[in-house]
Amino acid sequence: MLRYAIGSAVIGVCLLLGATQPAFGQQASSQSKSSASVKAAALKSSQTYARSTVDRLNVRTAPKLTASVIQMIGKSGSYEVLDKQGEWLKIQLSEKKSGWVFADYIKQTTADAKPAVIQASAKPAVVRITDVTNLRRGPSTDEDIVGKAQPGETYTILSQKGDWYRISLGKKGTAYVAAWVVSADGSPGTKTATSASGGQVYIYHTHNRESWKNAATQTQGLSIDDPKVNITLVGERLGTALGKKGVSALVADDDITERLAEKDLGYSQAYAESRKTVQAAMRNNASLGYFFDIHRDGDVPRKQTTVTLGGKSYARVMFVIGMGNADYKANKQFAEALSARLEKKYPGLSRGVLMKDSAHGDGEYNQSLSPRSMLIEIGGANNTLQESLHTADALADIFAAYVGATKLT
Repeated sequence: MLRYAIGSAVIGVCLLLGATQPAFGQQASSQSKSSASVKAAALKSSQTYARSTVDRLNVRTAPKLTASVIQMIGKSGSYEVLDKQGEWLKIQLSEKKSGWVFADYIKQTTADAKPAVIQASAKPAVVRITDVTNLRRGPSTDEDIVGKAQPGETYTILSQKGDWYRISLGKKGTAYVAAWVVSADGSPGTKTATSASGGQVYIYHTHNRESWKNAATQTQGLSIDDPKVNITLVGERLGTALGKKGVSALVADDDITERLAEKDLGYSQAYAESRKTVQAAMRNNASLGYFFDIHRDGDVPRKQTTVTLGGKSYARVMFVIGMGNADYKANKQFAEALSARLEKKYPGLSRGVLMKDSAHGDGEYNQSLSPRSMLIEIGGANNTLQESLHTADALADIFAAYVGATKLT
């Protein structure tokens, strides 16, 4: 949706995605044990472990998308499975900490596969800092912060422990940095998901609090918004799904709405603010080549924004191109190519390419920054989060095919 207003109503919203629950192992039957104890015993006896199939997977405090993220894990770690609820797994992160991950992006094993330790090589393995990053005393977010690394800096990797690199700080000693927030080069066993130079996707949300009627807590005027259950969850899902298919994606978590409020700026300045976010990302990440601003359309009837394919309901996609950009034809060509691919594999999912000039919106939508930039509207206010997540998976599928990426396993 290209219209936004900040509301004031605050209501708690709870989301829980359900699925048929598979068995973890043979469960003992005993009248002296509760069902919870039986489940715990079965998990322990099967020694089930979880390993992420994507480079950056959120670990949350509870088994739902609206729960807070406490950590990200990558492919190198192996974590004991403690519990399961629907499509979520509870994993052991450390002696004192556990969290929930979405099972779609987890490979389960019955033996603890130890992470490989990086060996010395002729070319030192290094990490490249992509954003302001905490350096810690030990391999855990519970450890003290001993410094901060800045974008563009590189550090030699000395060893690896789970999802943490031990790096050299020169005369200042050593520190640990989380593998999920840096880029590793030259390290054995490290796969770079970027399909080619300039092939990384940047996903951001100019109207980051756009929500859906069945979830929004702020509904004044034309506003259908929520500070937690909003379009950023769809962008996050798209980034994760792209990573699973071998396409590197960087998902911005900037709260543009909050930034506008802090600066006492109006809604019309949203694109100017998100432009700063994109420009900063481009300065710090030379590998960025595609830029997706994820939105949802307004109060459009469901029959126009929804399609059922294979018994599953999807939120339809509209690609928006701003004609205020002097070189808009390149963006238009890019959007048309994706729309055609989407329509071919998922008939009815694309609503086509909408051209907009300055008389009918922002007119530019930051698309002058790259010929491979577009605004993508996924469904509308009358769709649901789940329908939009299905669409994010479909978009990842066709985009991976578009760039010729292969699925990482």
